[in-house]
Amino acid sequence: MIDFQIKIFLGMYDKAVEQAVIQTPFPKDIKGEFLPFKDKKTLIPDHVTAAFLTDRSSLLKQAAALKKKNLFLIYCGHAADVTEYLDQLEALWPAGESLEIVQMRFERLLKHLKDRFDAWFYEHTLLTTIDSIPDMLWYKRIDGIHMLVNHMFTEIVHKSKADVQGKDHFYIWDVPRPAEGSGEFACAESEEIAISTGKTYICDEPVKTHDGMKQFITYKTPVYDMYGNVFGTVGIGHDVTNFSNMGIELSILVENLPFPMVIFSEDWKVVRMNNAFEEISNAKGTESENFDYHAWKEKALLPVNQGSKDDKQHSRIQECKMICEDGEVRYFIVREQEIRDFFDNISGYFLMMQDITYQRAYERSIIEAANTDMLTGMYNRRYFYNFLSQNAARPMTLLYMDLDHFKAVNDHFGHAKGDEVLIKTSQIIRNLFPGTISARLGGDEFALIIEGNHKTTTEKKCHQLEYEIQNTFSREGLNVTISVGIAETTGNINDIDAFIHEGDTRMYEIKKAHHKIAAEI
Repeated sequence: MIDFQIKIFLGMYDKAVEQAVIQTPFPKDIKGEFLPFKDKKTLIPDHVTAAFLTDRSSLLKQAAALKKKNLFLIYCGHAADVTEYLDQLEALWPAGESLEIVQMRFERLLKHLKDRFDAWFYEHTLLTTIDSIPDMLWYKRIDGIHMLVNHMFTEIVHKSKADVQGKDHFYIWDVPRPAEGSGEFACAESEEIAISTGKTYICDEPVKTHDGMKQFITYKTPVYDMYGNVFGTVGIGHDVTNFSNMGIELSILVENLPFPMVIFSEDWKVVRMNNAFEEISNAKGTESENFDYHAWKEKALLPVNQGSKDDKQHSRIQECKMICEDGEVRYFIVREQEIRDFFDNISGYFLMMQDITYQRAYERSIIEAANTDMLTGMYNRRYFYNFLSQNAARPMTLLYMDLDHFKAVNDHFGHAKGDEVLIKTSQIIRNLFPGTISARLGGDEFALIIEGNHKTTTEKKCHQLEYEIQNTFSREGLNVTISVGIAETTGNINDIDAFIHEGDTRMYEIKKAHHKIAAEI
């Protein structure tokens, strides 16, 4: 993926809105820069996306007159002021909105423009890629209508892309159509096998073309929409009428696809290695000729799972991780595929590595978000209860904690100060009890689990915690202390709620004692 860069030109009367926009952080995958727009002589670069935000109709008129395709116009104000330019606006923001809403609109605008940039990039990449493939390639709807084909397809059928797309097999290949109402279309059986199995289906198909009979090996794979529904198939037809085509064309295919790929001979000697694989393996130039794939794999790739073998497809798939020289960890789906000739003999092997690093990072972020308290970074109540349920048979010590006089902080200093107290409290707890399962259960309630039973040591640590909390906040003029209740189990928890309630009860006993001491003082 190439970087998305944007230049934001500003021409605002309302400087508060302008500052709100400038202070909105750019998403990590967007690089942006703010610039002033003075008049139509302002230099707008052609090589990046540009956006112009203004509440001045006169400046909008000048920007619209530039008619630059890469300049997106956003007007803050009333539609009636810029009626003649409405069809040129990317967005119309109402005047007088809160600064928070302005920042939200700006953030969404950035994401929207990046989505458009990415959509163009992926479409352009797809069209460039499929036309680089020396085999026939097509995308077909589930009802047999061709949606997209490559140049090789049009050369073989002697029809243009415009003539092929939107048509079925019978029109494209000039073959008799089955009886009306049968609901059948050509290649229905192989399409159904690919769709029903959810896997690539490989078969041999003789086809009558304008150039005579040809023999194809076809690869048909189901294609899913963003909701997981099959909407059609993608197919590749490899012409094996002339058997000598296979080696040359396959090597071209490998070099033009943007995945780490290698073609090996039947004894695992490198036949063709693409640039993407050379970069991750450092096997460049003449080194690739003597490249020992299995030795490299054992050293560089750490298996994440056992992998799976598909005897029908003659392939093996396994997820692996690679630790790069700079310490970055990357994840790959490694597919080792047998290459079989027309007579079903193994003539070599094909390796493809799919980078799924970002998918795994996204999965981890979702899991972390589901189990983490967003304010403090500690575990949340959900994770804490799940941990207790899964470890009920192990000896452990529970510390149930509650801040004293916390409500007064919110009442007198505001919730922002209260959040600061909660964050500092979580940091002190984690510093004093490293390696434990600590959580914010809600409000000003915290809890942590210490493996095993260490009552004497734990009580000392609790006293130290009380001292650290009181000392930290007293320096800020806050009367905030903490009460800690201790409950232990030898590994016989039958009721999680009862165990937590025991810690809660002992915490309140400590809290009463604290209040009594405070009252006496």
